[in-house]
Amino acid sequence: MRKPSAAAEQVMAAAAEADPRDLPEVLCTTLCRALPVDGATLSLLTDTPDRQLLHASGTAAFRLEQVQFEMGEGPCVTAAATGRPVIVADLHGRLTQWPLFGPAARERLPEIGAVYAFPITDGDGGHPVGSVDLLRLEPWDPDEATLQECAAAAHAVGLALLTAPAVLPWDPTPAMEAHWGRTHRAAGVLSQRMGVSVDEALARMRADAFGSGRPLPDIAEETLARLLGGAAEDGHGHGPRGSA
Repeated sequence: MRKPSAAAEQVMAAAAEADPRDLPEVLCTTLCRALPVDGATLSLLTDTPDRQLLHASGTAAFRLEQVQFEMGEGPCVTAAATGRPVIVADLHGRLTQWPLFGPAARERLPEIGAVYAFPITDGDGGHPVGSVDLLRLEPWDPDEATLQECAAAAHAVGLALLTAPAVLPWDPTPAMEAHWGRTHRAAGVLSQRMGVSVDEALARMRADAFGSGRPLPDIAEETLARLLGGAAEDGHGHGPRGSA
C-alpha cells in the first residue's frame, strides 16, 4: 500500500481551513512550504484563450506566467494540453520544444532555474482544467519520489478547487486583471469585429506584441481603445487601466 503523501495532506488541511476568497493564495503558499520549491502558480483553463492566473507566489512566479501567456506556450500550457507533467530541470538549457518560450525564458527569466508543471484535472484521469507550476531558483532534476510528492500535491490542489464554492469568490489583483482580464476582453472584441475565432484574435495580438517587442497588455489596451473608442470599459464601468 502506497504511503500517503505528506505534501497532499498539508494542501488539503490548509484548504479546509482557508477562506474561499484566499484559497488560491493559500494553496500556492502551502505548495511552497510542503515541497522543495521556491515558487508556485495556479492557473485554470491553461491551454485555452480563456486562461486565467489565479495566483502566483511571488515576482518570479508571476513573470513566468506572464511569459507563458504572452508566448502562448510553455511548460504549464503543455501540461494542461496533454494532461501529463512537464519537467524542465534546467530552464536555460535547450528548450527546443517551445521555439518562442525558450528564448524568451532565457532572456526574461534569468532568476528561474527549473520549472515543474502538473495538470489539474476534473477527476482521476479526467480532462485537464488547468495547471500548477512549481519553480526553483536553481536548476535541479528531481528524483522519482519528489516528483510523486509534487504530483500528489497538485492533485490535492485540484480537489480543493473542485470542491470549493461553485463560483469562487476570488478577486484578481490589478496586475492580473490588466494582463489576463483585459487581454481576454480585447481578444473577444477583436474576434467579433474581424469575424474570426477568439483563438485567432489572441494569436494576432500575440504576433503583434512579439513583432513589435511591446508588452501584450499594451497591445490589448490599444485594441480596446481602437475598436471601442475612448469609452472602452473593463466590465465594471471603468475605462482602460494601465498595463501590467
